[in-house]
Amino acid sequence: MDRFRVSLPVFSSDIENPALRDSLKSLEALNGSKLQILDWGNDKIAVPFNIGVNLPSLGNFENIDIREIEPIILVFDLINYPLSAPKVFTDRLDFPKSNLAHLYIAVNNRPPGFCYVRENADEWYANKRIDDLIIRISNWLRDAATGELTENGEQFEPLRLEGYIGTIIYDYNSLIGIVKGDNAFHFKKQLAVALFERPIQAERYTFKFIKSLTVGNTFSTIKEVDEERKKGKEDATRKNYHYAYILWNEEDIINKEYYVNLPKSWEEFKSFCGFYGLDFSQLEELIATSDGNSFVYFPVIVGIRRPKAIIGYSSNIEFINFRFRVDSVDVKEGKIINNIPIDLLSHNQPLTFQQASKISNRNIDVDSRIAVFGCGALGSKVIIHLARSGQTNLTLIDPDQISPHNLVRHVLFGEDEGENKAIALAKRIKNLYPYQPTRTIGLFALKDGTLDKPDFFDIHNWILDFTASEAFFNKLTNVKSMEERNVVSASISDLGNLGVVYMEGGNRNPRIDDLQAYLYSLSENDKKISDWLQREQLTNNNNNITVRVGVGCNSETTVLSDDRISSHASYFSGVLKREMLASSKDGKIYLNRIIDSPDYTIETQVLSIEPFKVLSAVNDSNWAVRFKDGIVEQIEHVSSKAGRNETGGVLVGICNYKTKTIHVTGYINAPIDSKADAFNFIRGHEGLPDEIRAIQNNSGGQIGYIGEWHSHPEGPNMLSQQDMISVNQHKAEFQHLNPPLPVFLCIITPDGLFPFVF
Repeated sequence: MDRFRVSLPVFSSDIENPALRDSLKSLEALNGSKLQILDWGNDKIAVPFNIGVNLPSLGNFENIDIREIEPIILVFDLINYPLSAPKVFTDRLDFPKSNLAHLYIAVNNRPPGFCYVRENADEWYANKRIDDLIIRISNWLRDAATGELTENGEQFEPLRLEGYIGTIIYDYNSLIGIVKGDNAFHFKKQLAVALFERPIQAERYTFKFIKSLTVGNTFSTIKEVDEERKKGKEDATRKNYHYAYILWNEEDIINKEYYVNLPKSWEEFKSFCGFYGLDFSQLEELIATSDGNSFVYFPVIVGIRRPKAIIGYSSNIEFINFRFRVDSVDVKEGKIINNIPIDLLSHNQPLTFQQASKISNRNIDVDSRIAVFGCGALGSKVIIHLARSGQTNLTLIDPDQISPHNLVRHVLFGEDEGENKAIALAKRIKNLYPYQPTRTIGLFALKDGTLDKPDFFDIHNWILDFTASEAFFNKLTNVKSMEERNVVSASISDLGNLGVVYMEGGNRNPRIDDLQAYLYSLSENDKKISDWLQREQLTNNNNNITVRVGVGCNSETTVLSDDRISSHASYFSGVLKREMLASSKDGKIYLNRIIDSPDYTIETQVLSIEPFKVLSAVNDSNWAVRFKDGIVEQIEHVSSKAGRNETGGVLVGICNYKTKTIHVTGYINAPIDSKADAFNFIRGHEGLPDEIRAIQNNSGGQIGYIGEWHSHPEGPNMLSQQDMISVNQHKAEFQHLNPPLPVFLCIITPDGLFPFVF
């Protein structure tokens, strides 16, 4: 029996690696006799070993020549063992290598190696012994004898390739289309040409598919390539184009065998083609007479028809990717006259939406269209998180351009300086998915009045606001015809330590401004909220521009690290992805806190908010009054307890003149010095200023006095003459406040609650 071991010299040096010495002792114990240590070269030793195989009693599958005792060669790395797992090769020169999957191709005139684990062999061996490896190889040979090496019997195991010098990127199905002639011109019967680009001249080549040559584009493509050739090598815009040749065999030539000695030269390539029934002469003629490549290196892709679909792919054609090196002296009279070198390229599929979604473990609704306002530091990071998950149906809107200082926190880079943020992001996303229409649009800004046009929002399912603009926040709250849209506003506050997401409920109730008012109202009982709002008030009063509520961080002087922005952005995007799959009917507030003392910790909080009760002012329908859930019911309960006597109290909350909205977030019962009977209610003052001042202080000035309420137990549903006298008195007083307040008064009658705003 011929052995490969006879070609190897004896290893004569000392083995200094203690772990390797221990493993060799264990191996010698298993062998029962002294081991032969041979020199594999490149600081590696080869150890021949005979392995017993438990063969099937009824004979080997398809009579494959696997024997009860199989000679193997174990190859150990003298320096990196045991971090580097032993490689295992057959020692038989007549081993049935052409009939087995899970054999690596033979390189450097060595025998083929066993692919004995599906994962990384080094990782597998990290917690294994040499005894475990021997058992694994014995099991591998048994599986080969029983025909069970291939786990998926419905698909074909491809060749196990290694020793790549570069990478080629193309979509498998696109190449199948070329073979079928769906999207390519066949220059010969089984030969087509495609254009690839090599982005960077480097030690490891990378070729990226651009397009196949068709009847309609061949001449324009040749012209495009020639134009790039005219550019100087130092021109940054120059594209390194390469024509690639795609060769395949006829439909009736099906081959299930494995050619493990892949070609390294032209003569070996011809033998390879003969093995698989490929007509190489048409490729040779095209290269020798009509090769359009200005570079000596170019890809050649060979398609082999297998009996079943290739594992992980949609067709039975297995593509092997080579890199040829052909110079002008290598061809003559339609022939390749020199034994040109050939190398192997690894294949990568280009990223697709579906693949990105699968890898991200997210089922993205790719049909859902998202409008994103604000593509700054925070917005850009959330946008890229969405895009990397396969969600690219985006309309990006931002009027600003990338400035050098933005690069500290933005996902864009130096080459994007001066470009509009939204447009530059759209380009980046398109580059992630070069072979799919991303449907991402970048806009400088919306034209005046666009937000008031329902057709813009008709095509968008989600509206995301990352502008950190109070003016835009106000505008977004009052946009009409958005009841069926999902509206989200997110920002960073508290010197970068607090991230806040407002996610509206169904039919825009609670609305983003409702959620903001609700969050501020928690300051009465939540010390963390109260402390935050008080810090914000102090920051504003001191004119500190670091980060303020409702103010963006575009300023060059803004002090805020990229890791803090990234922390909030990753949380926000996780929240969005989950809600986009199954949005809640309730409103939601998501808080992400970074606590930097004494240790760096992160905590999150989720608040679910019921809809607000919304009423229009009786006397002026332009004003809306929005009551936090439960407030109206509590006031009605107080009124009911008073029986036939009138009663009343003070309302606290937020008033917004820009949106003409009053948010009622709480109430204060009538002071003890108030007077009431069946016909009148005179609200007292005892203790009231202190109570209001406490609410204002706790909320950092966000929540305060906004109005009054009193009851009419017997009606009417209108303000009385005395009520109007009080209104006029308050109106004169409130005009001098900073900021001024409207006069807001509610009356409760048996028919309900009636708000008035003056």
